[in-house]
This record gives sequence, structure tokens and C-alpha cells, in this order.
Amino acid sequence: MIRKLASKLLGKLRGSAPAAPAAPVARPAAPKVAEPVAEAESLARIEAGAQEVKERIDAGEPVVLLDVRTPGETAGGIIPGAILIPLDELEARWVEIKDKNEIVCYCAAGMRSLRAATMLRERGVFNATSLEGGVGAWKQLGGQLKPPPRA
Repeated sequence: MIRKLASKLLGKLRGSAPAAPAAPVARPAAPKVAEPVAEAESLARIEAGAQEVKERIDAGEPVVLLDVRTPGETAGGIIPGAILIPLDELEARWVEIKDKNEIVCYCAAGMRSLRAATMLRERGVFNATSLEGGVGAWKQLGGQLKPPPRA
């Protein structure tokens, strides 16, 4: 759903982006007009609230959770159904999730997941967001953790 909306927005922006005005000879050049893709990215929220994500998961919506914590951290439990790709491996493994409909990255507190979502968006995965507050916020809402799958 979000991927479709982002595609529509990008299509509209690409088709209606105004051309940069010509700079007068006697004045400095006009500032560069922002790229449509950059505009679309800035319009999309990159952080998702824990309450919203939990409600959507509880309602059975197809949200893909991406745990970017280290194996030592995930040993203490993961959000059920999460895909485990530590942040330091995401650069090499991001293609494993690039075609998922909606991706919510999470970590312990939200900083690494924000970097992960940003990195994914830079690679064209515009449906990636970061779980605001990470696992800590998830647990505060009563969200459950389960043991990670054995390797």
C-alpha cells in the first residue's frame, strides 16, 4: 500500500516538477531546484510510532519487521515474525528485503533503525520506516518478544 502511494507521488512529482528559472546575467545563479525523488522522500514519514505499529500488527496487517540489532542483543528476544539482519550486514544484504511491501526497521532505542531505514530509502526502498523508540517502546506498550530462530 505504501509502495503504491510512494510510486504515485513520485510519478506526479516527476511529471509536474517545475523547471529551474533562468538566472539573470547580472545576478548570482538561482538556487538549485530540489530533485523530485528527494522531495518525495522528505514528504514520507521515516519514523513510525510504536503504538501505531503494534496496532497494525495486532490487526494482522502485512508489516515486515526488520531487526537490525546484533546477535547478542537479539538473543534476549525479538518481535515475533521479525527478519534479522544486523545493521553492519545490511549494506550487503539489503536486497533480501527490497521487494517487501512495507518494512519497519527496529533496534534497541531507534537510532540504528533510523540509519537502516535511511540507507534503505537511499537504495530506492521508499517504504522503509524506523520504529520510534525501538524495542524499549515496544515493550512499554506490552509488546511481546520471543526467542530468535536458531541458526
